[in-house]
Amino acid sequence: MSAKVYLKRAKDGELVQATLCDQITQNHLDQWETTWIPEMKAFAKQRSSASGPEDAHWDWRGKVGKGATFLSHCSFALESNGNLQGMMMANTVVSARLPEQFGKPLVYIEYLATAPWNRPETSNPSRLRGIGSAFVLTAIELSIDEGFKGRVGLHSLSEAEDFYEVKCGMTRLGPDGAHQDLTYFELTETQAESFRRNI
Repeated sequence: MSAKVYLKRAKDGELVQATLCDQITQNHLDQWETTWIPEMKAFAKQRSSASGPEDAHWDWRGKVGKGATFLSHCSFALESNGNLQGMMMANTVVSARLPEQFGKPLVYIEYLATAPWNRPETSNPSRLRGIGSAFVLTAIELSIDEGFKGRVGLHSLSEAEDFYEVKCGMTRLGPDGAHQDLTYFELTETQAESFRRNI
């Protein structure tokens, strides 16, 4: 299954059609290996850094393979102009932490990444905008389809914290010692509806 979405060209704000796929395929993983990894390595080399972007060490092939063994795991990919623009993995058997929705089921975004050429910090100028927002909206819609009323949760890399708090309107619950001290964010039903209206 796939659906049309629209992203924005960074240089002029023009809308660009993209395809949201409801599964990360072998072709997507091949593109990740042949296009994303070299760009991340080149960025790290320019900065004389061994690590590069925070998610440079993510093994998407391994993550997708492991997730495929669980019915609760979903994967998504965004394509545009023949290129892989982003990937996301989500889990539907996680419970909320916020007091007003504690214990209720939500969609947990396990991994979300955009292609290195779409990131202002790794590509100047960047090519496309809106990948992260498109994936958060996808997670909200999945949450609604599952009967979770739009509730979404995730642990954020430090580079993305402002995006989730400011752009997405999620509630910051602070660092999680059980999850590499990454900051945990959660989206309520009301916040999800606000995001859907304003995106």
